[in-house]
Amino acid sequence: MPKQLNKWLYEKTRNLLRWQAKVTRKNIEVDGYNIAYLESKKKHKKTLILIHGLNDEKDTWLMLASALKDKYHLILIDLLGSGESDMAIDFEYTLHNQADFLEKVITKMIKEKGIDSFSLAGHSMGGLVVLLADRLPIDKFILIDTMGTHVKFTPLEIEAQKVDDISQLPFLNPITKKDFKEAMKLTMYKPLYMPNFMIAHILANKASKLEFEIKKLFDVIDENIRPHKNLEKELNQIKQQVLIVWGKEDLTIDVSSAYKMHELIENSTLKMYEACRHYPQIDKPKELAADLVAFLG
Repeated sequence: MPKQLNKWLYEKTRNLLRWQAKVTRKNIEVDGYNIAYLESKKKHKKTLILIHGLNDEKDTWLMLASALKDKYHLILIDLLGSGESDMAIDFEYTLHNQADFLEKVITKMIKEKGIDSFSLAGHSMGGLVVLLADRLPIDKFILIDTMGTHVKFTPLEIEAQKVDDISQLPFLNPITKKDFKEAMKLTMYKPLYMPNFMIAHILANKASKLEFEIKKLFDVIDENIRPHKNLEKELNQIKQQVLIVWGKEDLTIDVSSAYKMHELIENSTLKMYEACRHYPQIDKPKELAADLVAFLG
């Protein structure tokens, strides 16, 4: 199937999912860069901002957004260099730099929209970026399978230590359809069904900016797939209420890190999900939505 047709079908399917979640694509300019985000229409409700993880994008929140669509004012942001946001080639994508830039994005966004208070959720690397954006007036935190503490190596991290170039690991940068499906099995307990045209478009898009994605990867993690920044000291200083969510079958960040994070954050609640890996927002969207409603009110 021609690339242009794959792209057209992919975008039609993605736009249908956005319509079902009642979110609309918007843009905001910060420091000359275009940042894409999705926003719901429930602006009179409490605001919840969602930040994706490494090698990811805002649309991975759509199943959760569908479950929350009538309850909150939702904002799903593509970090700089991800999804539909601009690719800033010369930007150093360290965790601190990403957090600083995210602070600018959210500060401008809440000012323009007249948002008085909001809660901030981050998944995986996004959770770590959220924690580093500590100058924002955040009401509550939600951390989902988040980087930042380390207790035990996962099988994937052990595998990474055996290779010369982790950028070649198929679960980090899938190149073939087989690699992509295997990566889904490693990160989701029950991988989503994706038609071939969607997989083909995603792989073509990744291939077109592979060098850029590898640069971002090495700005964030080391040869053991661990983040360059450990936040154990910072976690002790968090005063807000924090909901920690983790998949018991997570093969990316070991579940022992969830218990360590819960121990370090005084005012935290821990929710563990059975039959769930690295993406509770995909494996358990309804359960996660219910826990978020109970936590946020």
